Amino acid sequence: MTSADPLVGARSLTDLFARSVRLRGDAAALSESGRKITYAELDEASDAVAVLLADAGVGRGDLVGVLLERSHRVPGWILGILKSGAAYVPLDPTYPRERLHYMVADAQVKILVGDPEQAAACGLDGVDVIDPRSSAPGVTPPVEPAATPDPQDPAYVIYTSGSTGQPKGCVVTHANVLALLEATLPLFDLGPRDRWSLFHSFSFDFSVWELWGPLATGGTAVVIPAAAARATEDFLRLLADEGVTVLNQVPSVFRFLAREYADSGAPDLALRYVIFGGENVDLDVVKAYTDAAGDRAPEFVNMYGVTETTVFTTVRTLTPADLAGAVRSPIGVPLPHLSVRLLDGELAPVPDGEAGEMWVAGTGVTAGYLHRPELTADRFRTFDGTRWYRTGDLARRLPDGALEYLGRNDQQVKIRGHRVELAEVEEALRADAAVHDAAAAVTYDADGTAVLVTLVVPAGDGAFSVAALRRHARATVPAYLVPNRFLRVDTLPLTPSGKLDRRAVQELAQAGGAPPPAPAAARTRVLVVDPIHESALAELRRTHDVHVELRPPADRLLRLVEDVEVIVVRSGVRIDADVIRAAPRLKVVARAGSGVDNIDLDAAEAAGVAVFNVPGVSAPAVAELALGLMLSAARHIVLADRQVRAGVWNKAALAGIELGGKTLGLVGLGQIGSRLAELARGMGMRVVATVDRDTPERRVQLRGQGIEAVPLEELLATADVVCLAVPLTDRTHHLIDDRSLRAMRRSALLVNISRGPVVDEEALYRALTEGEIAGAALDVVAEEGNPGRLAELDNVVITPHIGAMSADSQERIGRILLDSLHEVLAGRKVATSCR
Repeated sequence: MTSADPLVGARSLTDLFARSVRLRGDAAALSESGRKITYAELDEASDAVAVLLADAGVGRGDLVGVLLERSHRVPGWILGILKSGAAYVPLDPTYPRERLHYMVADAQVKILVGDPEQAAACGLDGVDVIDPRSSAPGVTPPVEPAATPDPQDPAYVIYTSGSTGQPKGCVVTHANVLALLEATLPLFDLGPRDRWSLFHSFSFDFSVWELWGPLATGGTAVVIPAAAARATEDFLRLLADEGVTVLNQVPSVFRFLAREYADSGAPDLALRYVIFGGENVDLDVVKAYTDAAGDRAPEFVNMYGVTETTVFTTVRTLTPADLAGAVRSPIGVPLPHLSVRLLDGELAPVPDGEAGEMWVAGTGVTAGYLHRPELTADRFRTFDGTRWYRTGDLARRLPDGALEYLGRNDQQVKIRGHRVELAEVEEALRADAAVHDAAAAVTYDADGTAVLVTLVVPAGDGAFSVAALRRHARATVPAYLVPNRFLRVDTLPLTPSGKLDRRAVQELAQAGGAPPPAPAAARTRVLVVDPIHESALAELRRTHDVHVELRPPADRLLRLVEDVEVIVVRSGVRIDADVIRAAPRLKVVARAGSGVDNIDLDAAEAAGVAVFNVPGVSAPAVAELALGLMLSAARHIVLADRQVRAGVWNKAALAGIELGGKTLGLVGLGQIGSRLAELARGMGMRVVATVDRDTPERRVQLRGQGIEAVPLEELLATADVVCLAVPLTDRTHHLIDDRSLRAMRRSALLVNISRGPVVDEEALYRALTEGEIAGAALDVVAEEGNPGRLAELDNVVITPHIGAMSADSQERIGRILLDSLHEVLAGRKVATSCR
């Protein structure tokens, strides 16, 4: 800095401005829609405001509300408030009435500037209102302000969202803002020729940087009218016409500008800097912009910060390596006047590379929260004589010393046991060419089940396919990040400051979750006769007329289907020709799982009934379960459990077998069997299998997979573990009977993950009690939910069939079922149609 720099020696923001007026009086301080206001004119206007406020009794330490639309007049009123010795409380007229009323009451504001009618409409008629239209600044000769602010006096109080739902006012001093400017401005090449965008609401502290940056460097603040800010095409044209060189943006708004820039053929702009703040930077968008702009691209700077540390905390100039790198949210290093520590939950420093909460110290750390001493004491702590603010944000330190932002530690959502960053879901969906924008939220069903809902703005002609979106999501993110519901919206809600309005997204998600009931005639009648995942059932109930009656007797089922159009079934109920004939309105039989062995496909086809299933989803989970059943039986887990419960410990009786080196015999080699074979080989087991197509070519193929094809008789005679993974057909009914059990080794274990009575359970009980085989592990019994005498045996492990699938598998099957049902009811064929 030089002695001519207005910041040198400035003790307050009003002092800083006075120095700029002396240096740049005739230069343009503000510009809006072709109108220019010089530094001298702005100084005169703000003096007049200070006199009006003094006449109204405003003095040092008071808080004055500012209820004005964004315009060239607002800076004059803000400066006038500061010259009076008071601090300003920005009140955005677009805020909900209840929020404005709360803020005025909480800040104990007695006077505000704004439109009296608007103030009354906002519930603020109990506050004295000075109307800027009737008290036009500039009519009073310049005067010396009645009070000179002290560096530690409040400059403004900005309300931010609170964890309790009520906003909290953050008190920011003149010294805080001066420290920000003194530390940050020298990091850029800025001067009187620069023209800064004044884009954001004055209720968003980004505006503090946008206003005071140019005023401190002799530049011009270009006020972006609200209408232009909302219309990307107009905004891009304004940037060109006004010659803006410094653009300040939240990434979610810049995303639209970048698309418009590319669509408009990358027009010439005067931009030198684009400065991001307020949200995670979108590196892909930045790269697309730089690619389009070529050597005319501005410098992109990512600034992380929070209101409590005065706008910005860290800085990172984005490089080509950043745009192509694995670090998706680089926020750089602390600003010169601040320091950042990364601490764990015990307030101990975390090692480099590990996640920790950011604590910030320095001259930017603000005074605390207005009238909230307990909250201030909780969030602002003093260690070793240094005052620190705990941000609630997570970061990790990279090898070069810079920081990577990882998200919030107190606003993450948890879905199905996983901590989820909603931004990750949104980013994945935006990568789909059919999606213009997306925002996610979590709602809850009546039973408390978390439901991930995504609002989607379609691209192009607005075509919207839930099934296609879900397929895209499944291909790009883990299963727990795939939304349960997609809601089409025309635009995403934004706050007055241009950020995504998370509260409004939440409200839309919740409202979309409970739409007005459709007319009865428009709702498809659905009968659910087997258990399906609760989220799928809840979704069915939102859009259809659903009746649930699990595994009804055959005669009851015939009555239930008389007027239904869809039957949802798993494996517990048989949909035979009699059932199909009894359902004259039946359109679809939806099998929530693989296989269709319990559905008469010939009768369905003859009646014009569509049948589809959901194959393959649970195969890995069922294979893993089968491995667990094998281990449980081999280690006598059931017997050990019963001994412990009885207070007995007969260790000799618990001597099991090691599976390594043993032979696994697979009866059936579909997706489940193939995965189980892979797991078994990993444990050192030999694998033999019976297959339907036992050809020389098939045997060669299996040998390449480490599997030996053998006849069933040889498999039963040689395997240490016999695992059944075949569909139930007439040929496989009681495939394992007395004769088969006698053919097995006496030390062998039988594992059944097939459906229905593939095993003759009376014969199995006899074989187990007479010692013909060593034990059994059953995922399925003939009468589901009723294992009978088998459950009494110490050498039998039984699990309900629904447990064969992981929770993720069950939920995914439910989602695919819903998507497929939607397509079939719309008259479209799905890939898993049967016949």
